[in-house]
Amino acid sequence: MNFNQMYKPDYQNFTNLLSHIGSSLNGRKDRFDKADLIEQGFCYACNSTLVWTDDIGFDLIDPKRNIKFEVKSQANCLYTGKGRLKQSTSKIKLTNTLQQAENKNLLVTADWLIVIDSVSGAVGIIDYAKVVEEFSFEMKDGFGCQIPMDKIEIISEPITAVVGHSPSYKRQKQIMQENYVKEFFK
Repeated sequence: MNFNQMYKPDYQNFTNLLSHIGSSLNGRKDRFDKADLIEQGFCYACNSTLVWTDDIGFDLIDPKRNIKFEVKSQANCLYTGKGRLKQSTSKIKLTNTLQQAENKNLLVTADWLIVIDSVSGAVGIIDYAKVVEEFSFEMKDGFGCQIPMDKIEIISEPITAVVGHSPSYKRQKQIMQENYVKEFFK
C-alpha cells in the first residue's frame, strides 16, 4: 500500500499533537482519551479522508475504498529513545478478551495495522492479516504482537516537534465536566 501517496498525511502537525499530549494522559483513567485523540489526530493529518470509527476491531476507515485500519500507539515502539530504528517493535497489545478461556481466537478485523511511536512521531504500517498469522501471540487476557522491523513499512520517520502553546486537554476536560455538573445545581 502506498499510504503516503493515497492520503498525503501532515506528519509534522501530527507529531506536534503527539508531543503536546506527551505523557500527560498516561494515567489509568486517561488512556482511552489519549488513544481517541491520537486516532482522531491521525484522521485530521490525513486530510479527513479517513474517518474515526472506534469500532470493534478497527479504529479508522477509508469510506471511499472501504479500507479498515487498526491503530496502536506506544512510546518508543518503533525507534529507541536515541532515535535508532529498533530490531522489532515493542510488544504491542492487539486485543483484550476480557476472559481467560482456553480457546481464544484472534480474528482479522482490519485490513491494515498502523503503529504509531508516540515519542518520535514515526509511523509504520503492516497488513493486519500478516500480523495475526505470523506475529501474534496469546496473552493471559488477550493477544499481543511483536513485529520484526523489516516486515513493517515505515511511512514516517521521526520528526522533531514544533511545540507551541496549546491548552491542556486534561484541564479542558476537567473544566467541561465541572461546568456540566454545575448546570444541575443552579
